[in-house]
Amino acid sequence: MSHGTRIQFVGVDAHQESLSVAILEEGAAQAQRARKIANEPAAIRRCFRRLLERGPVRAVYEAGCTGFVLWRQLTELGVDCVVAAPSRIPVLPGEHRKTDRLDAERLALFLRGGQLTAVSPPTPATEALRTLVRTRDQARKDVVAAKHHITKFLLNRGNIYRGSKTLWCRKHRAWLRAVVMDDADDQQLLEFKLMSLATREAEQRELDERIVERAQRDDIRMAVRNLEAFRGVGTLTAVNVVAEVGDPRRFANKAAVAAYVGLVPSEHSSGNKVRRGGITRAGSRHLRRLLVESSQHYRSRAQESKALTARRMKATAITREHARLAEKRLTKRYYKLSMTKHTNVAKTAIARELVGHLWAAMHPDIGLAR
Repeated sequence: MSHGTRIQFVGVDAHQESLSVAILEEGAAQAQRARKIANEPAAIRRCFRRLLERGPVRAVYEAGCTGFVLWRQLTELGVDCVVAAPSRIPVLPGEHRKTDRLDAERLALFLRGGQLTAVSPPTPATEALRTLVRTRDQARKDVVAAKHHITKFLLNRGNIYRGSKTLWCRKHRAWLRAVVMDDADDQQLLEFKLMSLATREAEQRELDERIVERAQRDDIRMAVRNLEAFRGVGTLTAVNVVAEVGDPRRFANKAAVAAYVGLVPSEHSSGNKVRRGGITRAGSRHLRRLLVESSQHYRSRAQESKALTARRMKATAITREHARLAEKRLTKRYYKLSMTKHTNVAKTAIARELVGHLWAAMHPDIGLAR
């Protein structure tokens, strides 16, 4: 094999300011000592163009806070780049050293051995959409935390709401505004907390409006409408599914997408013993929460509401039929599971099946999304 056709496996340990680059040529016993370059487009182009002049290049770096910018830069240069899943990178037994140089050399070695699991980089539009829905979920958490701070603060000062059992309704909020604290500092603190809550709620409403507006754009409008045909799936959940799943064709079947969301059982089996535990909880936490919340709509065989009928009329005919068949199956399955299983187990099982149906509704090759 000539030097010009020998594949160069390049491991990159990426940081904000620098990249540690280790080169392992095909057939070489060990990688060349890693060198550092600046994490700047000009330095990256200069480094990898030199490597490409010597022969084909396959590069890898670990997915992390640096995102997929480096992957896009290397792909534009013609480099076959892989973004490795951090949780699937092998750990060498007995190795207790960790440096940027060693990490880069190990990545190159694992890439050559085919021991890495690649993640699927999203398009810039999908990445922006994913950031939008995750920002909204963080805003929701901030609102919940602000409410907890207010109720616990009042409880600590002996102010307990004696009205209706539902908190944060109109009557409860009117009571909060009328509370008078014994201490002036406490009164100012309460007013500050209420003002902070109002700000966070306004931020959440604005993000909700942006998500609804984003759902109307041509690139995802039809997919969102098809997903909304399923019971328990509104615009927010539909956009989350589109953002987190991305291109549905990267999953081979329904089981694969359920595993990606973390709704499949964990397993620790050996020999003749088979042990299965709780779900793996991999992937997007807030998407999994939304799916479990949506599964609760299948607890009873409810009549089709006017709102659901209106949503289904916007979907394709084959998707409407699929959504109705899925509703019958999931409702029946929920009832059977609830007879023998804990309600949380039943909801999780329904969520696992539901995400499979949603994936099928998005998949263009299955014939449900178009």
